[in-house]
Amino acid sequence: MVKKNPKSSISEDDTEPSVVNENGKRSAEDQNKDGAKRVRTKSLYRQPTVNELNRLQETENLFNSNLFRLQIDEIIQEVKIKEKTEKRFQQFFTELKNHLLSIPQDGTDYDLSEETLAKKLKVKLPISEKLSKTKCVFKFHKFSNVEIVGSYALGCSINSKLVVDLQIAVPSETYTKNDSVNYRYHKKRAAYLAYIAAHLSKFQSIEELQYSYINDSESKPVLDFKPTGKLGNHLKVRINLVCESEAYKLHRFSPERNNLREAWLFNENSENATEVGPPTPYYNSSVLSDLTATENQEFLNETLQRSENLKQAVTLLKIWLRQRNLNVSGHVVALLVAYYVQTKRINNIMSSYQIVRNVWIALKASELDTKGISLHKGEGPPSLEEFHKHFPVVFTDKTGYYNICWQMCRGTYNALKRECALAVEMLDNGKINSFIPLFMTPVKPLLKFDHILRFKNLKKLKESVLSKTSKEAKLNYGVEQLYLITDVLYNLLAKGLGNRVDLIQQLVEADFSWAVNSSLDKARIGFEEKLSFGFVLNPENSINVVEKGPPANLPEAEEFRAFWGDKSELRRFQDGSITETCVWEGETMTERRTVTKQIIDYLLKLKFAIPPTATYYMAAQLSSVLARKQWASSHVLYSDDSSLSVLQAFDALRRDLRQLTQLPLDISAVYGVSSVFSYCNPLPALPHPAPSRPWQRGNTCLVKDSDVASMPEYIPVCTAVIELGHSGKWPGEIHAFRCLKAAFHLQIAERLATQYSLPTQAYPTHIDVLKDGLVFRLEIGHPKEITLLKRELENGVVKFRESEESVKLQCDTVLMPRLRGALHGLHQKHPSFGPTACLFKRWLSAHLLHPHFPPTVAELMVAAVYLHPQPTQPPAEPTVGLVRVLSLLVNFDWARDMIVLDFNEDMSREEITQIEQKFASDPESAPCVRIVTAYDGTLPSVWSNSAPSKQVLARARLLANSALQYIEKAVLQEYKDNILGMFIPTLSGYNVVIHLHPALVAYSGERVDSSPSLKRLGDAAADVIPVTEFQPVAMYLEELTSAYGDFALFFHDTYGGEVIAVLWKPDINDDREFQLTNANALKPVTVNGETKYRVNIEALIEDFRILGEGLVKDITVN
Repeated sequence: MVKKNPKSSISEDDTEPSVVNENGKRSAEDQNKDGAKRVRTKSLYRQPTVNELNRLQETENLFNSNLFRLQIDEIIQEVKIKEKTEKRFQQFFTELKNHLLSIPQDGTDYDLSEETLAKKLKVKLPISEKLSKTKCVFKFHKFSNVEIVGSYALGCSINSKLVVDLQIAVPSETYTKNDSVNYRYHKKRAAYLAYIAAHLSKFQSIEELQYSYINDSESKPVLDFKPTGKLGNHLKVRINLVCESEAYKLHRFSPERNNLREAWLFNENSENATEVGPPTPYYNSSVLSDLTATENQEFLNETLQRSENLKQAVTLLKIWLRQRNLNVSGHVVALLVAYYVQTKRINNIMSSYQIVRNVWIALKASELDTKGISLHKGEGPPSLEEFHKHFPVVFTDKTGYYNICWQMCRGTYNALKRECALAVEMLDNGKINSFIPLFMTPVKPLLKFDHILRFKNLKKLKESVLSKTSKEAKLNYGVEQLYLITDVLYNLLAKGLGNRVDLIQQLVEADFSWAVNSSLDKARIGFEEKLSFGFVLNPENSINVVEKGPPANLPEAEEFRAFWGDKSELRRFQDGSITETCVWEGETMTERRTVTKQIIDYLLKLKFAIPPTATYYMAAQLSSVLARKQWASSHVLYSDDSSLSVLQAFDALRRDLRQLTQLPLDISAVYGVSSVFSYCNPLPALPHPAPSRPWQRGNTCLVKDSDVASMPEYIPVCTAVIELGHSGKWPGEIHAFRCLKAAFHLQIAERLATQYSLPTQAYPTHIDVLKDGLVFRLEIGHPKEITLLKRELENGVVKFRESEESVKLQCDTVLMPRLRGALHGLHQKHPSFGPTACLFKRWLSAHLLHPHFPPTVAELMVAAVYLHPQPTQPPAEPTVGLVRVLSLLVNFDWARDMIVLDFNEDMSREEITQIEQKFASDPESAPCVRIVTAYDGTLPSVWSNSAPSKQVLARARLLANSALQYIEKAVLQEYKDNILGMFIPTLSGYNVVIHLHPALVAYSGERVDSSPSLKRLGDAAADVIPVTEFQPVAMYLEELTSAYGDFALFFHDTYGGEVIAVLWKPDINDDREFQLTNANALKPVTVNGETKYRVNIEALIEDFRILGEGLVKDITVN
């Protein structure tokens, strides 16, 4: 959160300045508290001043909201460089400049193919072996000035990770006419930099003098160092060399010109070594960036320096870009803002907010990849069409010859456009404080991308790609191989994946620096560049298993076959069309989510002979958690496929219920309320066969009360609520009402058995029905029953009050059907929602939090990630969804804020404000986790009202933070495919651990770390209802909590956990008063001669053993 401004909103101009005495203290009169209070109180109710009215008017016209303006002002102040730092730097810069200008002229000619210069300077030249074959003679010509350039000069710097750019223009006589070819310019530039480095190494006021690269470009080294003392804690200094514009005519470096000879690059001993080859626009731009630097900096100074709002806008844009890890430099951002000023899209009168918003809108609609823009006005330079032939993104500078975006990949530009669209969308959303996700929330790759492709060995990758790349491409990029393979791989992935992805973005980790007295090649030993690609999937297209190509009779079909190779085949479709087609594997939804991985693996192997073992693909690492371990049919059973089977059976049952005849009241609706109906049950019910020779009563199996060492297969029920037609004849007394409801249960069960031959069993509270091997539990819901439960008679007056029983019934029969329908709709819109909820519930349960963290609250937290995904979009991959939920759990301010889940945009801003005020007015009774939905009615945050507690939430946040660190390390550093370690709990912090007999634990074979033998599902039971909801462990837990909940908390993994962990409450060892009401589990102890009473812990542990006789295997005390 942005810190609030501690200053009062009252203008400082409106109050008289405090008078201080000669000692610097206020007089006694000023210190009178009552007087000060009267002044402050009076000033609160005075008329607003002209300045205040003007500011209010500005805020209304120029900013999103008053809060947004305050936050912008605050963040600008936060990132602003302190005045003390500026003064220190100015003093340091003066000394540094004087030292640099004292470098003497050197008339010696140095052959750069020898070590003569390096030996004299006693520093190494920042030149790689690739450039060592370039022969040229270097003479040092003294420069005339050292200038501060970049963001610091413009006043747009950010004090965090501050780098001050200094620019030295190399005199034009340093270079000859022919130095423009074959990296001679770059080699002389490196030698000049080494000369400066040698002189700087004698300067006592700097430390950590190193070479590094501009934008990871091997041919453009720079000097980095830190000032000594306190100033070095705040900033670094970078010296960059540019070239005087008189050195070369700019047209020598037009996109169509060649300045890098094939014979030199490929070591060809050709007679035509000087023959001009194909264009080298990339190489040309590396020289042009130096030739045009001064003119472009002057243009920026003229445009931005006089306008504080423009400078603030550039600062805000840089913060926004930094939070998104977009590889777009501040120089490009400043020039874009200057371009929009030049084209009158923005102006000096606009506020910083308006400028930023207009820049986002303009970039969102821009087409720099097809219709470039230019700062140059007039004729002479090459046309933009000429630039588009060679560069993916085109934005030319003031000269018209230099493409400012020459190093920008199409993926970076697409990411920039996408982020601009998301930013405008956030600004237009009046229900959120968009400032936080825009400027304060970092967007890490694990949170942003659905899939991530990483290459394990970049050296081998370069060899594979370069061996299959054309000479023209290699010549264009020269020694910049990383940029070459990045662009080649991006183009391949973009063509292969097509509309399956909304974004492909390259992620390059190649920041490298080395000491000036070390050779580059030695310093590189042990250093490894890293290349990855992040993918934002299109939820609809990414799961298609069929890649439909052009009709076989069109010329494009040949191109399709050439691209896809043996995978391409002719297919006839139902509409009669015959097209080239690629078909991928995907029998289940989980497998279809990996189609993009199949495509990428196939193309890398086909085009560059890169096997899948050479890559790491982050996608379905947690799919095994969603799969059934004990049961299988013709394929692996995943949670969403099993849930779909339940929904299909339920739809059939719902039709049967709606068509029942001979009932006093028709059934008007049937609503599913179990989590399986929104795909949120990690282990949905499966159609199990009936037990052989069951002991049964009527249509229902029973369990014999005997010393059996194993239990029947656990069968969950799928609960639904029946809504009957309207009638005014329901009784007005609760007991009579429930008797009539029980009679309805009997009739419905009888009609289902008669009309549809379904096995049924009626109970006073519900009906159990067997349909397609699945057990459905039907309950009649009626609002009058809730009203009757609220009814109380007090002094002869009827009053209606909420009771625990009425609230529970309202939740079960009124609120939950609506919420479950909304969550089902959310899954239909975002098919990864259900699996993500399953993963999160499994994670909570695996860490033994399930009894204290209600499943509905877990589902609502997951829903928040999909309804409020800012600053990203909803995830399409369950693993990423889980990472986002864990991040929400860790980073959300649960103590101050609430989550509002408005599924259908039904809630107004006023309603939300009223709920916020209600919680704020009574913070003591407000729940620890406040999640409000549009279906809560008069019970806001009803689902989290009782749990989780503050302690459980703190524990969950701690575990989530550890899990995020584990995933980040396992995925981004160790390339682990198995990341199930995040589901393994630690038992070291618990006081007592109760070990259970595995044969009596439900889902014992489904635990994350279990490896049971797989069993095939047989024919589903059709004539007898199996034993349902029989969980001895759950009953045992309920007894423990009921009897000993005052002394301990009990933790268990619902999905197959074989232990119950016990944590004593903090007051377990306190002395207690002996009373009949609390004499349970106490023992007398003597303290200082007095008899006190304390909890008998040993007796409690023995009680645990006795209560769980036959179920408890062992008890361990830590």
